[in-house]
Amino acid sequence: MNDTEDIRAKIEELTHERDAYARTLADSNAAFREKVSEFSIIKRIGDSIRWNLDKRRICEEIVDIIIDETAAENCSLWLMSQDRSGIQLIAVRGQRDVGSRYFPPGDPKASRMALGEGVAGWVAQSGTSMLIENVRQSGLFVEMGRSDASSIKSLLCLPIKGQKEVSGVVNMSHPDIGAFSKDNERVLNLITNQAGLAFENLTLIERIQGFNEELERTVAERTKSLSYSESKYRSFMESAGDAILVVDRATRRIQEANGRAVEYTGTPREELVGKDLGFLFDAGALARYEKIVAAGSGRLSRERLREEAGAELYFEITISMIASPSGEVAHLIIRDITSRLIMEAQLKEYNESLEDMVTRRTMELEKAHDDLLQAGKMAAIGELASGVAHEINNPIAIISGYAEDLMDNIKAGSLERTGRDQVIATLSMITSQAERCMDITNSLLNFARRQEIFVSPVSVNQVALAAQNMALHKAGEKKIRMENRLDPSLPNINSDLNIIDQILLNIYNNAMDAIEGGGVITTATALEEGHVSVAIADTGTGIPQEVMPKIFDPFFTTKPVGKGTGLGLSLCRQLLERLKGKIRVGSEMGRGTVFTVTLPINIHPNENIPE
Repeated sequence: MNDTEDIRAKIEELTHERDAYARTLADSNAAFREKVSEFSIIKRIGDSIRWNLDKRRICEEIVDIIIDETAAENCSLWLMSQDRSGIQLIAVRGQRDVGSRYFPPGDPKASRMALGEGVAGWVAQSGTSMLIENVRQSGLFVEMGRSDASSIKSLLCLPIKGQKEVSGVVNMSHPDIGAFSKDNERVLNLITNQAGLAFENLTLIERIQGFNEELERTVAERTKSLSYSESKYRSFMESAGDAILVVDRATRRIQEANGRAVEYTGTPREELVGKDLGFLFDAGALARYEKIVAAGSGRLSRERLREEAGAELYFEITISMIASPSGEVAHLIIRDITSRLIMEAQLKEYNESLEDMVTRRTMELEKAHDDLLQAGKMAAIGELASGVAHEINNPIAIISGYAEDLMDNIKAGSLERTGRDQVIATLSMITSQAERCMDITNSLLNFARRQEIFVSPVSVNQVALAAQNMALHKAGEKKIRMENRLDPSLPNINSDLNIIDQILLNIYNNAMDAIEGGGVITTATALEEGHVSVAIADTGTGIPQEVMPKIFDPFFTTKPVGKGTGLGLSLCRQLLERLKGKIRVGSEMGRGTVFTVTLPINIHPNENIPE
C-alpha cells in the first residue's frame, strides 16, 4: 500500500469517527433538550400548583400544561366522587381549543363513569397507568366500550395518586399510532404524582377550612348560648322568690346578690357585694355554715338573720358548692320560713285540739253504739212482750188455782182430810211454776241488760232450742211449725251464751215475720272445718235480690211502718263480729230465706275481742 492509499484510509477513518461523534453529540443534545423539556414541564406544573388553593385553576393548569408540553391531541382530567363510587369529568382541552373547559363537581352536563367502566374507570379503580400505542390492535380498548376508534389511534391514561389513594385520572389521546411512549408515561407520572399531592393537600386544606368554619360556627353558637345562659341566669337571679347569694369560699366574701337578698338582709346591693358573709350569722350559725361548706352541700334551718318591726324572722338556707373559673364558690338560697313556722305551730295546736275532739267524739260514738245495741234489744223485747206475758200467765194461773184450792181446804177445815202428801204435791207444783216464771224473767233480763262478753262452754243446740221456746207463743199464733235437724255429736264451743241467744232470737223473729198464713222454720246445726254452723230456714215470702246488699245496714227494713226498727240484722252482724263469727244469707222470692250463722269453736277468755 502506498502513501496515497494510507492517507485515504486515514481520512476515511477520521470521517467515520467524526460522524460517530456527531451522532453521539446529536443524541446527547436531543437527550439534553428532552431533559430540559421534562424539567421545564415539572417546574411549570410545580410552580402552578404548589401554593395554589383553587381546585379549578389547578385542574385547568394540569390540562393546559399537558396539551402545551406533550404530543397529546386531547387531554381530560377526572376526579373521584365523594362516595368513591365513580369518577366525574372536571376539565378537558384539545389542541384546537383555546383554553380548557371546566365542569364543577356535581355539574349535570359533565360526564360520569363508574369505577371499572372504560379505560379511565379501570385506571381509577386499579391505580395503574395504561398505555395503548395502537387502539386497533388492543382488544382491551374495544372491550372497555370504545368500539368507535376512528378519531383515536393511541391513548395514555394515568392515575392521580396521593400518598394513600387514587384521587382521579388524566386521560390523553392522539389520532396517530404510537404518539405516546414509555418516556411520555414516565414524565407524565411525575406530573400526576405532583397533582395527586396537590389535590391531597387541597383536600386537607379544605377539611381544615371546613373545620375552622365549623369551629367558628360552634364558637358563635356557644357564645350566643353562653350569653343567653348568662341573661337567663341574671333573670332567674332577680326574679327568684328566694334570696340568692354567691360567696367566695376562700375569702367568705359575697360576690353576687339578687334583689330578694337585699330585701332580706336590709343592706343595699353595693354594700352587700364584697361584704364578709359573717355579718349575717352569729357564731354558732357561722360554725355550722363552715361545716356545710367543707362537706360540699347542706342546709341550715330556722336561722335568724334580722328582726323586722320587733318580730323575729326565720330563714332556711340551702348551701351548694360550685366550681367557677375564679375558684370554688358557695351558692346560698335563702328562704323565709317565718310564715311556715307560724302555720306549723297553728297546725300543731289545731291537731292537738282535733285529737281531743276526736277522742270525745269517739267516746260519744261508742256510747251511741252501745245505746244502739240496747235499743235493738229493747225493740226485740217489745216484739216478744206478748209472748213472754203469755208464758208467765200460764204458770201464774196454775199457781193461783192450786193456791186457791189449798186456801179453800184450810177455810173448810178439811186440810187434815186432804192429806199431807197431797198438800206437799200442791206446794211442789206451786214452787215449780214459780221457778218457771223466774227462769222466764231472768232470761228476759239477761237479754235486755248491757252485757260484756263472758266466755264459757256453750251447747249451740241447747241455745237454739231455748231461743225457740222464747218465740213459741208468737209461732203458735201464726201457725208456724218448728222443725229441727240438730247434730247430736256437735261439740260445745267456748263463746258467750247470751249473745248467741240474742242473735238466734232475732233471726227467729225475722223468720216468723216473713211467714204469712202458716209455715215452717227449720233449724239445722253442723260442724264445718273447725266451726259450728246454725242454719235457720223459713218458708216465708223471701227477700228481693235488689235489696239483699242492704239488709245488714242499720235502720234498713222491709217490714211495714211500725213493725220493725231495721236494727235486728245489723246488730246480729256486729255481735257476731265480737264473737269472731260470720253471718250469710240466701233467699228466693216466694220460697223463703236461709240465714246461716258460723261460730268459731274457741274464743279464749283473755282474747282481744272488739267492743
